[in-house]
Amino acid sequence: MDAFGVLGAVLGDYESFVRGFLNIRDPEVLEKVECEVENGLMWPEPWLALNPAFQPGGSVGDLVDRGLLHPAAREIFRHRTDDDPFGREIAFHKHQSDAIEIAARCESYVLTTGTGSGKSLSYIVPIVDRVLREGTGQGVRAIVVYPMNALANSQVGELEKFLGKDMPKVTFKRYTGQERRVERDAILASPPDILLTNYVMLELMLTRPRERGSLISSAENLSFLVLDELHTYRGRQGADVAMLIRRLRGAIGAQRLQCVGTSATLAGPGRRAEQRVEVAALASRLFGTAIPPGNVVGESLRRATVGDTDTDRLRSRVALAPPITRTTLQGDDLAIWIEQTFGLGEDDEGNLARQTPTRLRDAASQLSALTGADLDVCVTTLRETLLAGSRARDGDGRPLFAFKLHQFIGKGDTAYVTMGRARAALSHHPLPAQCPGGTAGPAAVPAGLLPGVWSGLPRGQPGAGW
Repeated sequence: MDAFGVLGAVLGDYESFVRGFLNIRDPEVLEKVECEVENGLMWPEPWLALNPAFQPGGSVGDLVDRGLLHPAAREIFRHRTDDDPFGREIAFHKHQSDAIEIAARCESYVLTTGTGSGKSLSYIVPIVDRVLREGTGQGVRAIVVYPMNALANSQVGELEKFLGKDMPKVTFKRYTGQERRVERDAILASPPDILLTNYVMLELMLTRPRERGSLISSAENLSFLVLDELHTYRGRQGADVAMLIRRLRGAIGAQRLQCVGTSATLAGPGRRAEQRVEVAALASRLFGTAIPPGNVVGESLRRATVGDTDTDRLRSRVALAPPITRTTLQGDDLAIWIEQTFGLGEDDEGNLARQTPTRLRDAASQLSALTGADLDVCVTTLRETLLAGSRARDGDGRPLFAFKLHQFIGKGDTAYVTMGRARAALSHHPLPAQCPGGTAGPAAVPAGLLPGVWSGLPRGQPGAGW
């Protein structure tokens, strides 16, 4: 998929929509508005972030051999396709296997890894392992709480992919308020091993007699309580959820409850060690159980490219088309420079860390200054190499470059113009009460109030200013 092409098509459609509302008669105002739109006032250049590669953590079989997973996990956690229904064993990232190892010690933990790092496997695998070891059909063994129903719906699909829909070895159900009555009745009659829900429904389970008598009563052997997207529980909502968790713990009386939190954006400022202490303290307050800083699992990154960039070779490479094969691309000077610019930096502990997102043209300016190549040429070759990296995949289907474009789109707003005509001024904020030439007085008024400047624009519609 051409991410740049998709974004261009979306923005093109939105621009056509916005311009359809523009009916400006005054040529100076029209020129100003079109200039601002062209300069990206409503849709500035997107930020680009490169998803890094992760250090390997061994396959399912490796963890089974170490005694961390039940032997049946070999058959469950596999990559399957229509052409290969049996599939092959999943290979874990290091942060996933670290989390599985902590779970095997019956300890609580927090996973603070980025988007696309496979956080859900870091708690689903230990939950499934526990049920496999202790047996299914013993009531609710894990409650996974999501802040949005869309996330719960997505996780149902992931569980179906691994466990299947018909007579799974570990049962699972979604209980979020979206279910039909017959589905709810079936869940209450036979509580699953894994219950996917949201905090509102968890509150109702504790207060409504029917749910409390079925789901909560069956959770006396609850092993796992998971809060996904931990960073969403802050302020008053965080306090409400913290109290909810304490009420749940009191209602079920579970003695071996492990609490798990996940978040991509939980850490604040400071050194890495200080961030781990802060995250551990926050999670401990929320769950009401002690989580040591050592159980805050972060990312372990690795390079996807190999070698170092040579400036002379980079100068020559900018004018050429990118390599096609993954192996050649891994050693390509521009691909190496791209990973260092968009993907990887170094933290205060000397470990690889994610770079902050940057704009493509900003990176192209750096490349142009380094190589002496034309700016537009640098923009083009960066785009082509990023796309080539997204198509170059390994045996597990993982691309060399998995990048994201973060596009911010502004809404329409009111435009203001000055009354003086010597030098017209236009702004999307109220202007000072003074004309451009220095004449005092109420100079700035909404453009739509001036006859002959703006016509046919109902207030609040996209395009009625910006």
